[in-house]
Amino acid sequence: MEFDHIAERKQEQKATTWLRLWSNRQPELLSMHLAHKHRPASGKPISACLWKSGAFNICYQVRYNNSNEEPDIIIRFAALGRAILRREKVQNEVATMNYLRKTTSIPIPEVYASGICWAGPYIIMSIIEGVPLSQLLKDHSVEGRPVLNPQISNHSLKHAYREMAILVLELSRVELDSIGALQDTKHDCFTITKRPLTFNMNELMASANLPLEAFPPPSHTFTSSTDYFYSLATQHLLHLRLQQQNPSITSEEDFQRKLIARYLFQNLTKNLHLTNPQGPSFTYVAPWWLLLQSPEDWEGDLHQFLDRYIPRCNVFLEVLRECEDELIGQGLLSESQRLASRMGESLDNGLFWMCLAARYSSMFDEIYWGFVDRRFYGDLGSLQDRVRLLSEEQRREMDELVRGKMGQCDRGEDEFEDHYPIDMLLEL
Repeated sequence: MEFDHIAERKQEQKATTWLRLWSNRQPELLSMHLAHKHRPASGKPISACLWKSGAFNICYQVRYNNSNEEPDIIIRFAALGRAILRREKVQNEVATMNYLRKTTSIPIPEVYASGICWAGPYIIMSIIEGVPLSQLLKDHSVEGRPVLNPQISNHSLKHAYREMAILVLELSRVELDSIGALQDTKHDCFTITKRPLTFNMNELMASANLPLEAFPPPSHTFTSSTDYFYSLATQHLLHLRLQQQNPSITSEEDFQRKLIARYLFQNLTKNLHLTNPQGPSFTYVAPWWLLLQSPEDWEGDLHQFLDRYIPRCNVFLEVLRECEDELIGQGLLSESQRLASRMGESLDNGLFWMCLAARYSSMFDEIYWGFVDRRFYGDLGSLQDRVRLLSEEQRREMDELVRGKMGQCDRGEDEFEDHYPIDMLLEL
């Protein structure tokens, strides 16, 4: 479903305003000041320059006098207008990096410090030298975000997938008692104390203008993946109900169809036990990133994506099994911790598409009607066949929503209620 174009335009205006202010206030000097403030023993920095600018962050590289043998550092600033809950985001990132650095062998940057300045929250961390794997795998003839080179050799692909498989297996063995965001308490003790803050939540805030009340409260955690899936399904329903502009709703029947999909998906999440008694797990799902592209960049026809994806997925699963065999032989992995067979099954039993539908609001309808509905509810004769599957309460609510939505005109820009004005974003 398309996002709210007015909300997207307003967020872009805020981001542009912040970037203009940022550029005019000498970010290089700010970076050097923060580096010296938090690491005075390293001496005064001699320079700073833009390192990388991504979707949500702007990173500066700070250099020291080589005679002191001090390594360069990175200061990463969360960009206003791109990330909505910048402080929560940075707190979560710091705790997660510290946790993975402490409990795994994955090369994670060392966090030297974090804080808040006039520009917003920031992280000061070490540099991990190397070439991004995407640079080695991508099709260099395609501009923009990386796309897997279709001509890449099987040997090169297996080598890259092996590195990915090792990381996936290590991350899969991390055990925590609930689902949410980590907090680094005293003495490097990590616990889950806050809600998970996801990419999709940020999209719904920034591009659909959903208010904070539409999401779990900051201190909420989930005790099972079934509960978490249900919460994600509820966010899809709230997206449809609360978005002020709905350019993709073309008629009463279209709106009804979108509601039915969300109700039935919500019902599925309550009864989905495909992997274990606690419910479905993202860990057991074939990774979507094997083609490098994020789901929103896939073809309009997801079946075309699948034709390209399946051969690459088979290569990855082959490499993953080899890594599992090696780790089991070394006594570092048990048979019950294997992932390859479960990932392969996820494409057959529908969990792959359930997880994608749960995590991406912008693609929900295409995924649900293309790969979820028929698998779990059978052939579709008419929408009324699906209406009969809804509870009485859902049918009643749907009728009320259809009447209300179709009788409501989309608000113009003058009537638009912005839930994230710039003065509020400065404090989030």
